[in-house]
Amino acid sequence: MSRTAEVIVVGAGVVGSAIGAELAMLGHDVMIVEQGVPGAAVSGASLACIGSHMVDMEELPLLAWACDAWRTLDEEIGGFEYHPCGQLRFVLSEQELAAARAWIEVERNAGLDVKLLEPIEVQEVEPSLTGPIVAASWSKDDAVVNPFLAVRALLNRARDCGARLETHCRVDSLIERDGKIAGVRCATTDMSAEHVVLASGPWTTRLAASLGMNLPIRPHRAQCLATVRIPPSILRVVGACESGGGVEAGYTQIQQSRDGQVLFNTVLEDGLVDDGAQDRVPEVDAAFVRNSVEMLLFLFPDLWRVHLLRSWVRFEAVTPDNRFLIGPLGPEGLWVAAGDCGTGFTRAPAIARLIGQMLGGEHPAFDTTLYAPERFSCEHPASA
Repeated sequence: MSRTAEVIVVGAGVVGSAIGAELAMLGHDVMIVEQGVPGAAVSGASLACIGSHMVDMEELPLLAWACDAWRTLDEEIGGFEYHPCGQLRFVLSEQELAAARAWIEVERNAGLDVKLLEPIEVQEVEPSLTGPIVAASWSKDDAVVNPFLAVRALLNRARDCGARLETHCRVDSLIERDGKIAGVRCATTDMSAEHVVLASGPWTTRLAASLGMNLPIRPHRAQCLATVRIPPSILRVVGACESGGGVEAGYTQIQQSRDGQVLFNTVLEDGLVDDGAQDRVPEVDAAFVRNSVEMLLFLFPDLWRVHLLRSWVRFEAVTPDNRFLIGPLGPEGLWVAAGDCGTGFTRAPAIARLIGQMLGGEHPAFDTTLYAPERFSCEHPASA
């Protein structure tokens, strides 16, 4: 395999795979470099909900476009179990009820099909949800996908358009010459490129540090549980009503997979950890298991006899304001697309579109100031 490309994309999770496919479709010579197996980090561990409801009010145009892009991808190539099951966000207090109404007003004004349901109406949408909730919001167009198959579908599209994929190849540092990016340095070889896109999640920080840049990205524990297979019981994605977007205390997601496993988590405390944690695969926290099971049974009390089967931990990349870093970074030819904050699956097609447009010198389709790396003090020494 040639060790030279026009563009090297570091990382073959959902974001890197989407970027690789987009750039290859635009005619760029692309190499995607993955330190392990594609989708084996947080992308494969994701519950992979595709939706714009209660994510970020300022990002609604981008989120709505990304959701449409996933539907189009399913129509064009399929094969990743796209399921438009809809999403409920349960409300447990009057304070949350006010927050839900505020979200719904903004989203309806933006053209989304969302509404607030009384408990009796919730029963019609999700009969098994019999816990004592106050209300729930309902976004009928939200969907789920199989995360592994979705990454594979994007990589297949990239390779069909001429992209190359190199797995089990860890990028250790970036190569810069005369103020321009020149490639990447791996354990056994150097790879040359005019452009490098860092789509490497929590590993992005140390790669940027190899050129003296300090990115404000930290690893965040993403923990999940799964039950044994049971008959169809949960029809929708069920999540907690949030007063703001991003990863925060009280986040819950519950859904049932196509093969019958109930997948669920509840994040009740800060999961930020120091750099290096993402290199290990720890066990889930006992408190996380207890809190998640309590929430599951609070909402779905009829599941009390169901046995847990497995658990897993991976690491998201989180920024201080819970938004991606997307755009040029440091030396000419270096780009970043990292900081998923737990919602990278939805955004992946839109991030790929932005990188493709910016790298090609086009005007971006969406407001990039929300994601501009320069909003933080991470300047390259030569440009500081």
